[in-house]
Amino acid sequence: SRMKFHFYGGADVPEWFFAETAVLAKISSVRTKLICRQILLKLTGKDINYEKLEKLTTSKRLNFTRSDTKAIIAGLEFILENAAKHNIDVEVLGQELMQLGLPQDTSSAICKGYSEKKEDMRAHFLKESLKLPQLASCQWRVDYLISSSDVKTLNKPSVRLNLKLDKKDVDGDEEIVFELTADKLRVLANELKVAKTLLANLQ
Repeated sequence: SRMKFHFYGGADVPEWFFAETAVLAKISSVRTKLICRQILLKLTGKDINYEKLEKLTTSKRLNFTRSDTKAIIAGLEFILENAAKHNIDVEVLGQELMQLGLPQDTSSAICKGYSEKKEDMRAHFLKESLKLPQLASCQWRVDYLISSSDVKTLNKPSVRLNLKLDKKDVDGDEEIVFELTADKLRVLANELKVAKTLLANLQ
C-alpha cells in the first residue's frame, strides 16, 4: 500500500501528484521560493502576477515544456493548499515533502512560504467557505391589519420586509420580499443575534 500523508488529511496522495513532484525536484530552491510567493498570493485571495509566474516557470537550462510548467504550479498549489486546510505543522510538512522525493532545500523553501502565510490562507479559506450573499439594503413597512376575507376582526400589525442582495453575489433574484407577524419578526431578530454571536466566536 502507498504511504499516507498528513498534509493530505492522512490519505494517499493522488497518482498525478507523483509526476508533479518529479518536475518540482528539478528546480532550484530560490526559484521554488519565488514561485511559492506568487501561488500564496492566490491562496490568500490576492491578485497573482501571471507574467512573473510564467518567467519563473520557464527555464532554458532545464528545457521545461508547457506541461512541466503546469505541473510545477499545480504541484505547489496542491501542497500549500492542502497543508493549510489540514493545519499541518511545518516540521511535519517538511518531512513528508522529503519522503515524496523533494530535495531538502526545495522542501525548506516551500515550508518557509507555508509557515509565513499559513494563518492568512486559513483565514481566507474560512471566509470563502462562509461566503453568503451580501445585503445591499433592507427596507421595511408595518401594516396594521383590521380585517381580512377570512377573519372579520384582526387588529394585528404585519411587517413587510424588502431585502435587496448585492448583484455580484447572486445568481437568481436579487430582491426578496416577504411578510411576517410581529411575533415572527421577534423570533427572526433573536435568531439573527444568536447567529451573529456564533460567527463572531469563530473568528
